[in-house]
Amino acid sequence: MNLETFVGVPYEGRHFCRVFAGRVLEAHGISLPHVVKPERADGWRRVERPLPLDVVVFRTAGVPDHVGVCIGRGRFLHVEDGARSRIEYLSSPLWGARIEGYYRCMESR
Repeated sequence: MNLETFVGVPYEGRHFCRVFAGRVLEAHGISLPHVVKPERADGWRRVERPLPLDVVVFRTAGVPDHVGVCIGRGRFLHVEDGARSRIEYLSSPLWGARIEGYYRCMESR
């Protein structure tokens, strides 16, 4: 999985996290659906344990509103307002309690 070009990308505006995740997945042959929860899209399912290139959805202000791409070893790649894209741990105090779920494109596996 080639991620070097995706680390350090500046935030480009509202809901850019989804656009960014879509770019990461597209570079690996997966299309991110245009829905709030990927499981509502054909070919996507919620899974209990993430694999690399699964999508992780986080709650912000109590609603599922932020996404990242799982990259393995308990880490994910994402971008958020006011920051550049970066790799963080799913278990971090900031993100661990906000996980809404993990989603996998079944058509690509």
